[in-house]
Amino acid sequence: MRFSLRNLRQRDIAIILVVLTIVGGVLWYFYLYQPAQDRIVELESEIQRLDVEIRRGEDARRNLPELRLAVALLEEERRVFLSQLPTESQVSNVIDDLRLSAEAAGVTVQSFSQGGASENIQDVRPLGFTVSSSGTFGETMGFLGVLEGLQRYTKVNQVGLSVAADDSTDPALSSNLGFTVYVFTGADPGER
Repeated sequence: MRFSLRNLRQRDIAIILVVLTIVGGVLWYFYLYQPAQDRIVELESEIQRLDVEIRRGEDARRNLPELRLAVALLEEERRVFLSQLPTESQVSNVIDDLRLSAEAAGVTVQSFSQGGASENIQDVRPLGFTVSSSGTFGETMGFLGVLEGLQRYTKVNQVGLSVAADDSTDPALSSNLGFTVYVFTGADPGER
């Protein structure tokens, strides 16, 4: 049996053309139209994302002078703060001032020791100290107030108090105070 186009009737040719048209339409829909629609949706979401980034960039550009001023002010505040920190060579003066403050408050310093302090701050080194002392409640609180008053470069991180069996209104206390002194280790902040 040989196939010949001449043997096809007009109705057969129309059916073949309709089937080919439907197959071509399905192929066009799945291989051209649908991928194009997916790409359009993808591009529209990309446009929205870029619009958001453009608005952020424009806002940042408008805020840039204010940010530069804020950074300059923060750098100046940092420089002033660092210039107020004692240097490592001045730690002995700080300790001597604390000893004199303890005497002025009426507290007896029984021991003074240096321990570790582990914080990582640029151009600043933390030095941990512990002071064991004895005195009345009022004297001990006065000395603790002196330590807390040095908050610019000192942080009290441990307070241990024990009371002797005393019924007075100002009992004798043994105290164990831990604190950290922050010293400046970088270049002179006034030179910047």
